[in-house]
Amino acid sequence: MRKYKPVELPLKDVPADLAEEHAVCPNCLDREADVIGRLGLRLVFKCQRCRVRFHRQTAMVGLV
Repeated sequence: MRKYKPVELPLKDVPADLAEEHAVCPNCLDREADVIGRLGLRLVFKCQRCRVRFHRQTAMVGLV
């Protein structure tokens, strides 16, 4: 049983041209992590295999 409730991130919508982005999961190294939103200038991904939420280390400068 979990000792704490998972934190909900205040995610914003992703522009249509970046909605198809994928990333490599840092936990299980799966390449099918999809974009679920953005947090500031960072795209937030969710791994389909291990359900980890993460972002890339570099920010997307083109979003404004």
